Amino acid sequence: MFAEPESISLASVLEWDCWRVLAYFSYFKYPLTAFEVWKWLYMPEGQWTLAEVVEVLQNSSWLNERVSSKNGFYALGIDVEEQLKDRQLRLHDALRKYGVLTPVLKYLGRLPFVEGVFVCNSLAWHHTNAESDIDLFIVTKPGRTWTVRLLAAGMMALLRKRPGEAKIDPVCCSFFVDGDHLDLASLKIDEQDPYLAFWLATLVPMVDRKGIANRLRVMNRWVDEVLPNAKGVVRASRWLPKQMRAWPLLMINEGKARVIQEKRFTKVIKEMKNVDTRVVVNDSMLKFHENDRRAEIIQALADNLCAS
Repeated sequence: MFAEPESISLASVLEWDCWRVLAYFSYFKYPLTAFEVWKWLYMPEGQWTLAEVVEVLQNSSWLNERVSSKNGFYALGIDVEEQLKDRQLRLHDALRKYGVLTPVLKYLGRLPFVEGVFVCNSLAWHHTNAESDIDLFIVTKPGRTWTVRLLAAGMMALLRKRPGEAKIDPVCCSFFVDGDHLDLASLKIDEQDPYLAFWLATLVPMVDRKGIANRLRVMNRWVDEVLPNAKGVVRASRWLPKQMRAWPLLMINEGKARVIQEKRFTKVIKEMKNVDTRVVVNDSMLKFHENDRRAEIIQALADNLCAS
């Protein structure tokens, strides 16, 4: 993992593990409770209990010199109170967004060849504002990724709900993978890609056929190794759309669906396609994250750790 600065000799291993979590979340200005610090320990050096984490956060002089706290929340810097207010406002917006998402899920849940729909990114953390995207990760039947994207993203285009078109609550359908390719370790940008681990650990299953959520977890066991205290997200049933039978199979040719969409690729997508893991285009995975911030997040974490 990231190199430990010389100052680590002045702190215990547990203090360093807690500091590293807070350093990661400082990029998002997202203060954590003691329980969340324990839950999101990233590749910890020890098997710490929640009680041990609480004790060190409250009593460590090394951490107290570097971490601010307010009402049971901890964050780097001196603006923890402002960060906490922002987190509360964003929580309220995220809860509203789940209501906005309901009709979208009713449509996606009826599409043939859809096996799973997951909320991801900022909405999975309940950390959004009105302009934030509603990001969705969609799992398809093998051999039907292009067809599902045509039906899903195409409908959002017709409704003008896509990012760049809707000013409020845009729906982003930019990541599709088929059910035979659920191991996403190949998307790591290097050995130190904490964002992908957090992303997988926080996927919120909204439509789940054939146990896709569990299969994702099994196929990405490496996440359990780097985030040993994080468990899969279980959404409250009242927030889930009623599971309905899919519409009859549509006579859409997968090859034609691919041709139709490739003709509409922007210049940027064409230039970035399969150059690295930001934009991946093949018959089993369609990933369009041209603004992927993972390298920036890793650098910000490294800078925070060096500054400690």
